Amino acid sequence: MTKMYNIVDMQGNFYKIGAKGNLEVARNSDEAAPFSFREANERIGTGKKAHFYSVIEANVQQPQEEPVYSASEYDEVKKPTMFDTLKNDWENTLSNLCYMSSHMEEYQENLKTMLSDVDKEVCDLLHYLELNDLDDGEMLKTSKMLQDARRRRREVKDEMERTAVMRSTFLDKEFGIKVHQGLEQIEHMKGRIYTPRKLADLFDEQPIQRAV
Repeated sequence: MTKMYNIVDMQGNFYKIGAKGNLEVARNSDEAAPFSFREANERIGTGKKAHFYSVIEANVQQPQEEPVYSASEYDEVKKPTMFDTLKNDWENTLSNLCYMSSHMEEYQENLKTMLSDVDKEVCDLLHYLELNDLDDGEMLKTSKMLQDARRRRREVKDEMERTAVMRSTFLDKEFGIKVHQGLEQIEHMKGRIYTPRKLADLFDEQPIQRAV
């Protein structure tokens, strides 16, 4: 590989190429421009200013080649997921989905009430600013109250949009039926009883075994 060089001055400053093509001081050696030996000397020139510069070998790191993997090596790599512990509480997950399906409309109505309340706050604050001659301290306090109300209003509006997206894309009546059916089937698994196929006597003195 061809050696590359940096231009430095007597104070130890490194140089790079500026927007107009001239030399500019770089923040550090990493930002310094690399030159061939010939290019570096041409940049310095031979005039009086050339005595203030010197050329040193640049510390240019070699690009590392990325390892090449075969298809079989990729196949052997197992990608971890959040479910790999086998300790997943599917019953609780489905219960939460059932609750969300059953109460989303109620939640949206509550959001409308929250939006109405904060809109009334904003209206009161705007009229308070309009109808009163406030000093700087009162103006600052009221402005902060208005800012807080507007930010709370934005949070409510964003939440209303998110819930609207959920209801329009998947949280419909059919979804509610499916998650309730799923929860019933998982709860039904708790009552499974193992029936011996051949060695019934083996289980006579043992407690009833739940199927696994």
